[in-house]
Amino acid sequence: MDFTREKMPFYIFMRCKLGEFAKLIYETLQTVCRDCACSYQTVCRWVKEFNEGKESFSDCPRPGRPKSCVNEQTIAAIKKDIDEDRHTSMRELSDTNGLSFGTFHTIITEHLRMEKVCARRIPHLLTVDQKREKVRCATELLNTLNRMALKGFPTTSKVMKLGSPSLSSHRNASIACG
Repeated sequence: MDFTREKMPFYIFMRCKLGEFAKLIYETLQTVCRDCACSYQTVCRWVKEFNEGKESFSDCPRPGRPKSCVNEQTIAAIKKDIDEDRHTSMRELSDTNGLSFGTFHTIITEHLRMEKVCARRIPHLLTVDQKREKVRCATELLNTLNRMALKGFPTTSKVMKLGSPSLSSHRNASIACG
């Protein structure tokens, strides 16, 4: 039978009802459970509460924020925020949801099983105007290269075929778009 932390209050309650002291109960727990046994202070607190008449085996609710605010609702809210805009920074999302960056990172990596793939923006993130400008610039550059080829300047494919090491000098002489 597996003896877990959830079962320890019942064990402490029974031993307390038999009249045993916290020190003996703690030593027995250490012998039986080793690493998973609760601390001596916890055993003392439970023994005191049981001696004062407590009969519940669960902890009382404590004031303040829960130690861990990782729950299904929080995870669902973060997943919804990420699905709405995958390019919002982790810092912004953690601030929006009122979580520490560490807690937010734990939810992203351990609960949602997400990982960072690329830190750079990629072309499909451009606005419509930026895409138009990119096409205009590329078309202008292509037209310029075609005119240069007609006038006898070597194109990249000709330079590569000839094996010329002066390709960088042609790059330096290229026309900037703008």
